[in-house]
Amino acid sequence: MANKPFHWSQQIQKKVKRYFRAKFRSDLTAGLTVSMVVIPQSMAYAAILGINPIFGLFTAIIPTIIAAIFSSFPYLVIGPTNPTALVTASVLMMYASDQNYIEYVFAIAIIAGIFSITFGLIKLGSLTKYISNSVMVGFLTGVGVLIISYQLGNLLGIELARDGSLWRLIQQIVTSIAEINPFSLAISSLSLAMLFILRKINRKIPASLITILVVSILVYLTGWRENNSVALVSDYGLPEQFGLAFHLPNIVPDNLFSLLIPGAAVALFTLMESLSIAKAMSQMTGKDFNPSHQLISQGVASFVGGFFQCMPSSGSPSRTVINVVNGAKTRGAAIVSGMGVLVFLLLFSRLIGYIPIAALAAVVIFSAAGLININLIKVTWQSKINSRVVMIITFFSTLVLPLEYAVYLGILTTILIYLVESSHLNLSYIIEDDDGQYVELPMEQIQQRDCKIAIINIEGDLYFAAAEDLRAQIEKVLATEIKILILRFRRTHLLASTGIMALNQIIKSARDNGIEILLCGVQEETYEPLKTAGLTDRIGDSRIFFAKDTLFASTQSALKEAKNILESKKKIE
Repeated sequence: MANKPFHWSQQIQKKVKRYFRAKFRSDLTAGLTVSMVVIPQSMAYAAILGINPIFGLFTAIIPTIIAAIFSSFPYLVIGPTNPTALVTASVLMMYASDQNYIEYVFAIAIIAGIFSITFGLIKLGSLTKYISNSVMVGFLTGVGVLIISYQLGNLLGIELARDGSLWRLIQQIVTSIAEINPFSLAISSLSLAMLFILRKINRKIPASLITILVVSILVYLTGWRENNSVALVSDYGLPEQFGLAFHLPNIVPDNLFSLLIPGAAVALFTLMESLSIAKAMSQMTGKDFNPSHQLISQGVASFVGGFFQCMPSSGSPSRTVINVVNGAKTRGAAIVSGMGVLVFLLLFSRLIGYIPIAALAAVVIFSAAGLININLIKVTWQSKINSRVVMIITFFSTLVLPLEYAVYLGILTTILIYLVESSHLNLSYIIEDDDGQYVELPMEQIQQRDCKIAIINIEGDLYFAAAEDLRAQIEKVLATEIKILILRFRRTHLLASTGIMALNQIIKSARDNGIEILLCGVQEETYEPLKTAGLTDRIGDSRIFFAKDTLFASTQSALKEAKNILESKKKIE
């Protein structure tokens, strides 16, 4: 017994040595690369929220490290993101002019964290399967347009109200053209040009960080701040202390309750954003992840971060990709990223105030432009018309509605599209050819064939939305000259109560027309509801044929029985 602690310590030492020997260098390289990217990004995203960029850096430290420790997917980098910042700004629009606004930002991070944990505990991670590509493309394109639009004021050096609609924002820009600060415009133009050129040279270059440093030095040396009123980060009012200290948001209890729905909206959006990128990277790396577990770890990160002056956090698509591409091996890479930002904050915090707001706006716009993926838009547009319609609806709802409603609308639209598409059952007409092979034909072929026996293959789930479609199509078959109808359920796995009622009415209509009903390809999951509803007694157990391992075996048995029934009827006649 006395040797066990020593034994375990040896095992731990071996694992640590193995990690530093085989994986640490890769994690260090990937983590430092991510930290160089996130430093300017996080400050820019804080600017979207209208808060001091220093709080964006805080969010790139605490939530990133905590989420990395508890995450189910080691490559996902949690922290401040472009869309999450805009969603948060949208849900807090009514508090934008409140002098206590920053406290609401911290409170939303805590509340969103609680909701994310709850979503994970009740296994809502599976919700991502209802989020179609067309919804995400439409939403992210709309978010990209909004982010760019809301940064135009900072880009041009003019002050715009943050609590209005997109249309009002455009009106403000048009009426304020004469107030454009040419020096701010020069800074933002130079920043955009540098970002574009550096990205073209090599995508691994920390273009944002280099641009921010060069432009900040330029503004300092030229004296544009003092002589030409170029806005700097210090205009936001830098905190007296830069330490990551515990902070309880100063919110009146009544206002706290009013933040519950906005907090749920932010949590729901971060759910979509994080799990979408994790799902994509899981396919790329071959590393599985648990969606619900991921939500819990992300919720814990946002919850704790809110008490340390952090914005709401989410999975970052860009930084996660950078993390993977640069060879991250474990969750240690994300931890290195958070630690890298912390070191930067400790060493250079006082220099942050010299960064021009126009340069940060350029970084935001350049990053937001990546959300408008032209290739994905083309692919979605060229697919089914349903996808096209959903993308357009989601895009425009993102532009004209509060973003929290656009998030809900996106999910609702996905579910409605699923219901509409699944409500149309795929029915086909099966015949036996001269060689004894079974051939699947369109339903219209029944009208062209003078047959006494019709085998109808039902593909799809028989729930409430599909029941009426089944009845309508079968009624057309019953109006032909057939004498026996065989319904094949081999490709049907769900038989809900409304589907049972539809089948009951079909049986009644068939009997009224002197047509016999047989069932084949029946599986246990469809037989039990039939038996419970008493339909097996109405049809007769001898006319129900269970699915077998061999395809069309039960269909062949049903067809044989149908021929026997016809022979019996002929003898009686």
